[in-house]
Amino acid sequence: MTQHAWIISAGAYADIDLAAFDIHATPKRVMAYALSDIGRYLLFPGAFKIESRLMGCECDMKPSAWHRFKHAMGGRNFFKGKSSPPANPLQRRLLMAQLFVPLPSLQDPSLARHLDRLRDLLRPSDPILQEIAGLDLDRVADMRGVCEDTGGHRTHITLSGDLETKRRYVLDNLLGRIPITLPQAHIADGLYEMRGLAARTYQEERRHRLLRFHVNGEFFACLLNAAGRVAFWIDDAKRLHHLLILQQALETDPVLRSSIEGCLRGEAQALRLLINAQMDIDYSRNRLPGVYQELFHRLDLEAGVRKEVIRSLNAHQTGVSFSFTRPGGHGDPQATTSIAVLHDVKALDPLREALPELYAAINRKASLTEAGKYYLLESIKGRPDEERL
Repeated sequence: MTQHAWIISAGAYADIDLAAFDIHATPKRVMAYALSDIGRYLLFPGAFKIESRLMGCECDMKPSAWHRFKHAMGGRNFFKGKSSPPANPLQRRLLMAQLFVPLPSLQDPSLARHLDRLRDLLRPSDPILQEIAGLDLDRVADMRGVCEDTGGHRTHITLSGDLETKRRYVLDNLLGRIPITLPQAHIADGLYEMRGLAARTYQEERRHRLLRFHVNGEFFACLLNAAGRVAFWIDDAKRLHHLLILQQALETDPVLRSSIEGCLRGEAQALRLLINAQMDIDYSRNRLPGVYQELFHRLDLEAGVRKEVIRSLNAHQTGVSFSFTRPGGHGDPQATTSIAVLHDVKALDPLREALPELYAAINRKASLTEAGKYYLLESIKGRPDEERL
C-alpha cells in the first residue's frame, strides 16, 4: 500500500474561544493547522523505547586529593605565584569499544554468520573491557552507558543501581543491542530521533489539530485530542518552524520524500532527522547546483558576477537531513542519508536589479510559507563511506 508522507498543512485563521483551555485572554488571531501522524510524533513530549548497541560508558571521575586541594585554593599556583581559573572538580572519561568493526552487507548468510562469530570471539580481547573492569570505583562519581546506532549517532543512557551494578551491566552487555528509553523524539535543537516512529500505524488520512497564538507577545501552541481538548502544549516556536520547513522540503525534493515514504511502507528503518538552519556548504569549492550551472551557461555571466551569485548561495542555507537503513543482504545495515538543501530567496535580493532574469528564474521555483520563501537548491543522497566527487 502506498503511503504518502506529509507533515503539516498551511495555517488558517480559526475562531476559537480560548477560555475552554483556561486561557482568559483574547489574542489578535488564532492559527489552526492539521498535523499528520509524523508531525504529531515530532512534537509529542512522551517517552518511547528503542534498541541500540552499547558501545561503552562515560564516567564522572572524582579529582585526586591534589586537585581537590588546588580547587579549594582557587587554582593558585604556589610555585609560579600566579592564579588560574578553578578547575571543574569532576573530570569526564569516555571509555568506548575499539575493536568493533561493522560488518559489510553480504549476500552470503553463512559468511555473515562466520564473520559475526569471529567478532564475538574478539570481544573479550577488546582492551576497553579490561579498562572498565579495572576502574577504581572509589574515584568514580557516576557512570552512564553510551549507545550508538547504525548511523554512528551516540546516545547517553542512565544506568540504575550502585556503581558496581552499573559496571557489571556495561561489561555484560558491551557491543550487544539493549533496550533504551528516550524521553521524547526531540533530542536537541533541530535533531529528532526517528526510530520511535511506528510506521505500521501511520495513516495518511488522519488529522491532528494544532493551534497557535500569541498572548502579550508570548508564543503558545497546543495539540488537541479527538474530543477537542488539549492533548499537550508546545512551548518552543522553533518546533513549529521545523515542521513547516520539513513540509516544504518534502514538497520540493522527491528524493527525500521517497526516502521517508520507504520507511512508512516498512522498506527501510528511519534513524534520525536533522533540520539545520546553519548549513555550511561553500559552492566556491563544491560543485555548483545544476540549476545554476544552466543559468550561468544560458546568461553567459562574467567571472566576477558568478562569484557574487555563488557568494549569495553560501548564505541562508537550510538543510533537512534524514538518515535511514535498508534491510538487504546480511551483516550490519549501512545508514543512508537524504539531504534537501533549501535556499532562501532573500539571499539573492542584492542581485535582483543587476540580474533580473536570474532572479526571476529562481523566484519562480520558490514557494512562500510561514517559514519563509525557499526553493530546493540541491538534493544529496548517499552513505558516509561512498566517495564524493
